[in-house]
Amino acid sequence: MVHRKLTMLAAAVGCAAAMALWAAPGSMAATRLGVAPHLPTGASVVGLLPGATRVNVAVALRPRDPAGLQSFANEVSTPGSSLYGQYLTPAQFAARFGATPSQITEVESSLRSHGLSPGPLSPNGLSIPVSTTAGQLEQAFSTSLVRVALSGSRAAIANTVAPLLDANIAGAVQSVVGLDTLAHPRPLLQHSAVGAVRPRARAHVVTGGAQPCAGVQAAQAGQGGFTTDQIASAYGLSGLYLTGDQGAGQTIILYELEPYDPDDIAAFQACYGTHAQIANIPVDGGAGDGPGAGEAALDIEQAIGFAPGANIVVYEGPNSTATGPGSGYYDTWSAIIGQDRGKVVSASWGQCEALEPAGDAQALGVLFAEAAAQGQTVVSASGDEGSEGCNNPPGQGPPDFSLAVADPASQPFVTGVGGTRLESPGPRPLEQVWNNGGSPLAALTAPGASGGGISSRWRMPSYQSGAPGWLGVVQSYSTSAYCGGGSGYCREVPDVSANSDPATPYLIYWNGSGSVGGFPRG
Repeated sequence: MVHRKLTMLAAAVGCAAAMALWAAPGSMAATRLGVAPHLPTGASVVGLLPGATRVNVAVALRPRDPAGLQSFANEVSTPGSSLYGQYLTPAQFAARFGATPSQITEVESSLRSHGLSPGPLSPNGLSIPVSTTAGQLEQAFSTSLVRVALSGSRAAIANTVAPLLDANIAGAVQSVVGLDTLAHPRPLLQHSAVGAVRPRARAHVVTGGAQPCAGVQAAQAGQGGFTTDQIASAYGLSGLYLTGDQGAGQTIILYELEPYDPDDIAAFQACYGTHAQIANIPVDGGAGDGPGAGEAALDIEQAIGFAPGANIVVYEGPNSTATGPGSGYYDTWSAIIGQDRGKVVSASWGQCEALEPAGDAQALGVLFAEAAAQGQTVVSASGDEGSEGCNNPPGQGPPDFSLAVADPASQPFVTGVGGTRLESPGPRPLEQVWNNGGSPLAALTAPGASGGGISSRWRMPSYQSGAPGWLGVVQSYSTSAYCGGGSGYCREVPDVSANSDPATPYLIYWNGSGSVGGFPRG
């Protein structure tokens, strides 16, 4: 089990965070939903959040038939099942598994009675957005919101006690998502420093797909790294391209919590001769402007490069911040799955599973079960801190070497994607696990390791427990001790892997004159 030194937040704030009164006169008995968040080691409360601060939360509702949803999502995804491939539309999902109309009415009525204005119900019937001020939220849920200084450079917001709900709706609510920002989704991206591998193969590989321009080939020859056609060749996409399959008619959905510069994407397409259509869908106001940290640009350019005929839809939501709570990371997933615009969904953002509020993780788990029920494949990076998924990047907090995995890659209805080191793309690829933690030089020039390990929250799904023995999924390290004990085992991560080592980087256009992997745009 993950062990970490934690301090109860409610105890830490003491008298400085006075509790607000439950607002509704003569209301029914009320109950707390879940528990208050805990402060990580080294964190401290620095004051109250100003009452006028704007906040956005999502009241996530429980599905009407949780066991039935899990069963259906498994059956519809399992070849040989009588339900295999009989996917639902979002409207059908809402009618079958969303909260009941009476539950929705009661929750909305309760929120209004405590001074909140619920927004429109999500398409799946499972979440209600609320946009208000910190002061109104504190009064409505009988809690206080405080500012927290974390070790390193990041600040956060947290609630001092769990939200208080009217007893008649407590059973219908899964979580109030976004009350704290202690668990912070981050891009699972490592920028290459120096020493990128120069592949043992020519840069230009005739795949039948997108081909790089002379400028990119020259940059690759000079500094190392891989071009898109090399990666496509290494992973066997050439055969698809040669039959004319470049992804036409398919839509790839990208989950992003940062902006990107359209000029970077235009430069990539001009170099590779692609003309992919890109649609941007902002959630909760979007992710802002600018080039971002490179994650969104990398995701978009690689999706275009590998499937130049596909449509690309980028959902951009705001990440949780130090200025106020927010449910942007959850709302972005809810929009992607609830709108069901494409059947392939990719995310390279994750957070420490052990620090994520249990209710939030369960609410996300319902969304991913919905995705499976609708025939959407969700893939997510497993992290870049090896088996220590809660460890902090340099400058962002103290080291945390406890064993942990990243969410959402650890979710049972998500395919977790780990990392490898691709020494050569072929003709016979040379590849090994990405783990630079044991080499001081590698850790300096190309830090990190493929995320992976055993989940402390989820049981092992049948597609792992029933895997052929020669795959070694169930082995001496498999156990149920980390996720509650009993029969069976815990979910293991990752499920599949591909090149991710910053010493064998992807060459992309980013930030005008720079690139992840290091060549200028132009």
